[in-house]
Amino acid sequence: MKKAKRFLTGLLSAALALSLCAMPAMAADNGETPATTPPQDVWTQDTGSITIHKYEYNGQVKPDSTGEENDVNNLPDGATPLEGATFSIYKVMDRAALRNYYDGTDGQTKVTVDTYLNDTKDAIKSNESYSTAVATATTGEDGIAEFPNLQLGLYVVVETGTPDKVTSPVKPFLVSVPMTRVNNPNEWLYDIHVYPKNGTTYGEVKIVKYGRVGSDTDGTLSGVTFTLEKWDETAKEWKSVTVSDKDGTAFNLKTDKNGEISVSGLSQGKYRFIEQSIEGNNTYIIDQTPIEFEVTKEGKIQYKGGEPEAAVTFNVTNDRPDVEKKVIDKNDSPKTEADYSVGDKVPYQITVTVPENITKLTTFTVSDTPNNLKYNNDAELTCKGAAVDSSVYTIATEGNGFKITFKPAKMGLYAGQKIIINYSATLLNTADQTGAGNRNDVSLVYSNKIGVDSEGNPTEGEKKEIHDGTFVYTFKVKVHKIADDTKVGLKDVEFDLYKKDENGTVTGDAAKALGLDPNEKWTKVNKEPLKTDANGNVEQGGLANGEYYLVETKTASGYNLLKAPVKVTLSIQATTTWTDTFIYDANGNMLKHTVDKKNTTFSGGDEGGKTEYTVTVVNRKGFDLPTTGGFGTLLFSGIGVLLVVAGVGVLLSLKKKNRT
Repeated sequence: MKKAKRFLTGLLSAALALSLCAMPAMAADNGETPATTPPQDVWTQDTGSITIHKYEYNGQVKPDSTGEENDVNNLPDGATPLEGATFSIYKVMDRAALRNYYDGTDGQTKVTVDTYLNDTKDAIKSNESYSTAVATATTGEDGIAEFPNLQLGLYVVVETGTPDKVTSPVKPFLVSVPMTRVNNPNEWLYDIHVYPKNGTTYGEVKIVKYGRVGSDTDGTLSGVTFTLEKWDETAKEWKSVTVSDKDGTAFNLKTDKNGEISVSGLSQGKYRFIEQSIEGNNTYIIDQTPIEFEVTKEGKIQYKGGEPEAAVTFNVTNDRPDVEKKVIDKNDSPKTEADYSVGDKVPYQITVTVPENITKLTTFTVSDTPNNLKYNNDAELTCKGAAVDSSVYTIATEGNGFKITFKPAKMGLYAGQKIIINYSATLLNTADQTGAGNRNDVSLVYSNKIGVDSEGNPTEGEKKEIHDGTFVYTFKVKVHKIADDTKVGLKDVEFDLYKKDENGTVTGDAAKALGLDPNEKWTKVNKEPLKTDANGNVEQGGLANGEYYLVETKTASGYNLLKAPVKVTLSIQATTTWTDTFIYDANGNMLKHTVDKKNTTFSGGDEGGKTEYTVTVVNRKGFDLPTTGGFGTLLFSGIGVLLVVAGVGVLLSLKKKNRT
């Protein structure tokens, strides 16, 4: 308490009063000068100085100032030097006038600082002989502003500029150069030290960063970096702020694991946060639209025209789009992979999740890039069951695929919604029939960083690309034709392969003649006969799972044709897994995460997880018939004649018996 009571920084008007009351003709606490008669001009110096020690302190302590430099030893705990306070001094009495004033020869009974101030009591009067400042100085990091080599006289000190964190400037005050020492009225003090204080106030804010996909919140986001800027009214520009005005602590302007940034120690003024980056290989859109707010002189936060509040939390959302591609299987189910035959029209569905901030973007395109498939120019775009307005997009073929270019500025109606793209692509005869499959990718390219021009309009920034893909597999039937007796492959045996097809042209008697169900419609898969090679092998690829029938149309010499088609059932299943790839920096922070390695295994086909199925067909030998016109023919003819003669003889014998 004793230390606090000795606090020297207080109001400057009090400092003046104390300084004057230490002189032979002293200024009372009310600013009046008592009618005392100091010695005649006994001043031994022609110049002096005023040194202002500016401190920040918010305690309520009565000042106890002597005007001497060692008053600094009596500062209370918590008082810190204040940089950036500007003072101007005005000479209102010269040496002679000050001497006459104290001597009482000028007839004045009292002097107060208000004598020289304007009506608002915050500035020197204008249009007076003393209205021009003698000198101006600004406190440095040590909180000191110096006015050396001053002529003797009476001065008004006015704080003409304050740091933003100062609630209000110190009231103007008087300083007499020289003044007598407090503890020795007979000794004059020419270098005057004053310790005015300023009360300060600070604001604090918090950012909580959320992710959003379409209209669905995706949790908080860590690793989002911002810059903080403050408006400099003098320079008319925004300047970076990196430390607390209160204690110089550096700000951490990256969201933590909870998606939060906390900033305190903000002096009064206008501020703005601007998002800069997001850690990792994520797909969120960086929105550099400034988050502007103001810290009032009371330390409260004013945001978006609302009432000032003690502390404000800014809930800020990062939007991101998404794209998902599915191939529709034969059961009308959307899948990542499906099987189809060459020539089939494969149905696809792309789901595009539109970000809430779509109208701020400048780029938003969807591209389809198939392999061994060809787009059929039949894309339909819908949103919530209704057709998407054709004015918000254009579509054009690119290679065997297509590209849809959306117009973000016109897509406000679809913000946060899902756009469904349904189309088909024909599986070409170049289709891969191995485990690699036939990939069909979709790519969504969009503005990933929204800038803002001087008029607040979005500008083109960085772009990001999202991929998704599907696979179509097509399988193979292999026929191994062998002889029943030798188990050796039969060469040049020919087959046709048929499948049920609602659009098939083989039916009725034509189907019956082939041994197929005449009540069904059938299509021949192969265009040329399937002819076995020297080892009795032949194959037909480009097949989806299902039932097929092999019809043997020509067999090897000495062997019988099959009496009925051979049923072949394809049921090969694909199981795919993806491997995640993570890339970290030296500090263990994740820089990139991709899902880019595919591993597919197959079951239901030949051993070894192959995409083919082998069926073995056995042919048996027939009987050897005699050659036309040979010995065998004569032998059988003779036997026939004998049988006829015997028959006639039997008939004649029976007739003779009947007569008797």
